Amino acid sequence: MMRITYKGISMESIETDKLTQEQFESLRKQHYAKPSEKELINEIANLVSLNGKKMNNIEQYYFRELMDKTKVYYNKWTIEDCFNHKPLLDRFYSKTLKNPKVFNSSDLLSNIETGFRLGGKGVASKVANFPIDTVEQILRRFNINNNYYDMSCGWGARLVASLKNNVNYYGTDPNYLLVNKLCELVNDWKRITQTKPKADIRCQGSETFVSEWENQMGVCFTSPPYFYLEDYQIGNQSYKQETTYQQWKDNYLEPTIQNCHKYLINEGHLANNIKNFAEFELEEDTKEIAERNGFVFCGRFELENISRTKSNGEFNDGNENIMVFMKKGFEHLYNPYANAPEQLDLFDN
Repeated sequence: MMRITYKGISMESIETDKLTQEQFESLRKQHYAKPSEKELINEIANLVSLNGKKMNNIEQYYFRELMDKTKVYYNKWTIEDCFNHKPLLDRFYSKTLKNPKVFNSSDLLSNIETGFRLGGKGVASKVANFPIDTVEQILRRFNINNNYYDMSCGWGARLVASLKNNVNYYGTDPNYLLVNKLCELVNDWKRITQTKPKADIRCQGSETFVSEWENQMGVCFTSPPYFYLEDYQIGNQSYKQETTYQQWKDNYLEPTIQNCHKYLINEGHLANNIKNFAEFELEEDTKEIAERNGFVFCGRFELENISRTKSNGEFNDGNENIMVFMKKGFEHLYNPYANAPEQLDLFDN
């Protein structure tokens, strides 16, 4: 048993195998190494010409450092902390030695990153990105005028889906480092593809109204912060340590929904990927606030995320719901299959 202490937080660990200092430095360098320009170009070309769905190189090139700064509520530290404090990375290294069926790569870094993804709960774990395919399904169904507003930009998946489908992207996010990276991605995309996609990304919270966007959007869709599920730590975030759930709903969720009502054209759709967690009824509360502010609930479908194996061999249930709303008085125009070659399981309220 060993005790790990970092940033005033401690834990006891039964994992006692240790990396050498040379291994530790090498792993940190490898983890934060950017893909080559060629790899980036090839991935963007695959997304555009071959209808690719993966953005692993894009994520690593632009967003890995920021994702690693994000702390999930049930963890003591972030992944960045693990690459800054050797005893934390030692713990993950030691854990990879105990279960060769799960940690079966010949590459040490790959096994440790698998540990973050599957077995980091309580210590540090990887935050998820959004599936590009799901964004494209939303756009195929609900893109009416080629103007899409993303209330919380996340790690670039919704932006990439817009770029590859030539949909005008409007986004807000209070993380100023993230906004810089998103804008960098847009500029690189234009240079690599020789196209001129429209992207207007504002460094602010979605609760702040943008008058230029009023009555301009055909669809508003995002996966918003789940209250304190993830602490992004940078910028004027909707959740801070002293924020109560009621304050978060009053000061962030409701004004965001009110702004979406103003931004949408009459035939437009509001879609939200949200899920209850802990004692917080985020789905029910989002629906109630939307209906109180001029929306009618039209239906929902299940987003089937990839089931992820935990380090003990069990599976996590990653399924979440996407709720769809329209402005009151225009709900009769709701047709989830109007622009879609395939169908999803939708059901009425």
